Amino acid sequence: MQSSRRLFLAASTAAATLLAAASPASASAVGYGKVGSFCYSVKGVNLCAPGATIGHFIQGHGRTITRQEASVQDVFGADTGGGKWCNWRIDWRYADADGETYLRSKGDMHYSCSFVTSVGRVDSSRRTLKHYGKACAEFFAGGEKRGSQCHNIIE
Repeated sequence: MQSSRRLFLAASTAAATLLAAASPASASAVGYGKVGSFCYSVKGVNLCAPGATIGHFIQGHGRTITRQEASVQDVFGADTGGGKWCNWRIDWRYADADGETYLRSKGDMHYSCSFVTSVGRVDSSRRTLKHYGKACAEFFAGGEKRGSQCHNIIE
């Protein structure tokens, strides 16, 4: 499932390029943000490993979003979630041009730990934003925000 998410994000990038060329009224974007490193203790020594990335694909036109996807992936290309993530979710957050959040769509909470399994969210519900500004994917695990990626939604 990990490789299918990675393949989908790559295919989405190609499709977004084609859609942008074929239909000037539509817009798509793919972006990646940093997910912090994770640390653990071995025989009293604290070790930290590189983190992961959060990929965010968004599709729509104007203030209307027709599809969003986000997934967390390791930085090595090994098709893992990039860490042991427990009690995780991915939210969509929308902010106006001044950066003020006016809407949050919370993702489902996954009450388990994912290490080699998929960490992601797909949402094909149609949503018209109240304001131009930003649309963000935010990754939470273990009760903390671990990373985010945002797209500017402008006129």
